[in-house]
Amino acid sequence: MIEDLGHFKLGSENESRPGVNIAQFTDNTIGQQPDLVIFTGDIIDGRPFSELKPDSFMQGFSELIAPLLENDIPWTFTPGNHDDDDSPWERADLLKLYELPGCLTSAAKTFNFTFTVGPTENPNSSSTARLWVLDSGGNNPDPKVLYDTFPSEVVQSYRDLSQAGNLAPSALGLAYFHIPLPEYAGLDPVSGVNGLFEAALKGNKVPFPFNYEPFTSLVRWLGKDKVVGSSKLNSGLFDEMKKQENILATFCGHDHHSDAVFERSGIYLCYGRVSGHTPPIDWEGAGGDLAFRRGARFVNVNFEGKATTWVETMDTSNDCPFEFLQK
Repeated sequence: MIEDLGHFKLGSENESRPGVNIAQFTDNTIGQQPDLVIFTGDIIDGRPFSELKPDSFMQGFSELIAPLLENDIPWTFTPGNHDDDDSPWERADLLKLYELPGCLTSAAKTFNFTFTVGPTENPNSSSTARLWVLDSGGNNPDPKVLYDTFPSEVVQSYRDLSQAGNLAPSALGLAYFHIPLPEYAGLDPVSGVNGLFEAALKGNKVPFPFNYEPFTSLVRWLGKDKVVGSSKLNSGLFDEMKKQENILATFCGHDHHSDAVFERSGIYLCYGRVSGHTPPIDWEGAGGDLAFRRGARFVNVNFEGKATTWVETMDTSNDCPFEFLQK
């Protein structure tokens, strides 16, 4: 799982391109021999590049996936809140990415889809994992809302598909999207770091008077520092996941200073690990240094209703404990 890579500006000799660090990171990811790479948003940042051609994102993404193609590693993608942010392309235009070589979900017509993976040709309840890849939406113009969220029809489709009985059998379900669910908030990490509040404090994002003592300490004492960058709109997706009991874990990005794994109501709520080397992955320095090295989250499924997750960094070292996910 790779998220929050940063910027791709392409089209002329003088325009910036993915840095050598990104190329090295992609190569190191491949070195772990993943069976599938899922890009969970903010892979392309549209904000600085409004003068580009409307389809220039295709070239940037093509360069990114080139090492995957060389090693026969399939991939898929769901957008974040910056992939079409103030860009010359529309969000729907990014569906063209599925036409690129190596995309496992080339038949997808939206950014919301589900499919099965496993070691056998025919899905079964002991050797198959069902993946749900969903679009958590972009930026919302209302500052009180912050971000869009999963549309009601997507939640309805997830419920209908889960209840219809016509899905292929699977041992477990995993869901991938960009912006965390509101239910990520208020929890102590099983492992990893939830660093959003501390980053916001350093970046002068915490409102007065809570950015001054003794109010800051009061916030921490009350546990109100356990915040996440979710939409203020609750789609009800998590409640539906609880009802359907077919999701073992969810994976998101978005909050660059967080790589935590949480657990709520029997569902593991996991962050990835910020992968990029260009702003705004650290609020251009205002949020302080990251508490960890940049990396990518890996998930290993043993197809018995269990999975293991960890983070690999650019130097191919593991600096995050292995977490065993099981009901």
